[in-house]
Amino acid sequence: MHKQNYIRYSTGISLLIPLILIQLFVAQLDIVLWINTYHQPVLDAICVYGTFLGDGWFIVSISLILFFFKPRMAFVLLLTYLISSGVTQSLKHFVFPQYHRPLWYLEAHKELAYYVAPGTDVSYNFSFPSGHTTSAFAFFGSLYFFSASALNRQIWIVLAFFTGFTRMYLLQHYLVDVTVGAFIGFSAAFLIYTFWLQTGKLDFIFKKLRV
Repeated sequence: MHKQNYIRYSTGISLLIPLILIQLFVAQLDIVLWINTYHQPVLDAICVYGTFLGDGWFIVSISLILFFFKPRMAFVLLLTYLISSGVTQSLKHFVFPQYHRPLWYLEAHKELAYYVAPGTDVSYNFSFPSGHTTSAFAFFGSLYFFSASALNRQIWIVLAFFTGFTRMYLLQHYLVDVTVGAFIGFSAAFLIYTFWLQTGKLDFIFKKLRV
């Protein structure tokens, strides 16, 4: 069973390799500006609202609703989110607080052309790593490991990557922020599902919750 999880984890993580390679040859700001040039009204709306797939309130709300139908899954989703978010927020505020977001840099350099989608929830500081991307990969990554269907696993991965894309489209994060956030979130999903849930280490909690 663990072997299958390792294969699924390796498959998901391998999708980050092209993103890493791009960063070896293209500057971070150039990447987000290139994405930003393809702005259009429909994509604005999709990204402004779609980025909330990685919002804490969305994930907590879905997990609480799911608790009435699949309590164990809901608990794992919530736990994975909390742990991965804690790691990312600690890195943001205590290890890399000096890293500003793309929009901070662009507003300081008025000669550069850029576009901000209407309705964007703008932030300027604590860029690295991306919290929304971490949360999305933690949440959808957990669903990915729970899923028996290959099609469903593909859907969860696409939604996770889409969330990361929205963060760059909205000029809220660089590709490196998104890549590291994805790694943290997906790794947390794998570790908690494989070594805590499937090994029975969470059973004592489930017994107390009577789920």
